[in-house]
Amino acid sequence: MKQKLVDYRQWRKKALKDPEVKKALAEAEEDPAVEIACQLIRLREQHHLTQAQLARKLRTSQQAIARLESLNYAGYSFKVLERIAEVFHKKLKVQFV
Repeated sequence: MKQKLVDYRQWRKKALKDPEVKKALAEAEEDPAVEIACQLIRLREQHHLTQAQLARKLRTSQQAIARLESLNYAGYSFKVLERIAEVFHKKLKVQFV
């Protein structure tokens, strides 16, 4: 039997109805590495770029961009984040709260 592809937004809407999933997502969103990954994905998509296109602009590989956008990655360097900010004409801001 063929598997039906599910749109991420539909999946998320359905998944958020589960209290345990909702709690886990809220906890993950407090993780600075997850926040960085989400911001990178958002920025790239807002500029209508694929990972490969962004990689070319940064003179790196698509795999490196995938790693930076991974919710499990926490090895960001200021140098790389500053290069990404420059590509998107943004400033990098680090803040203690």
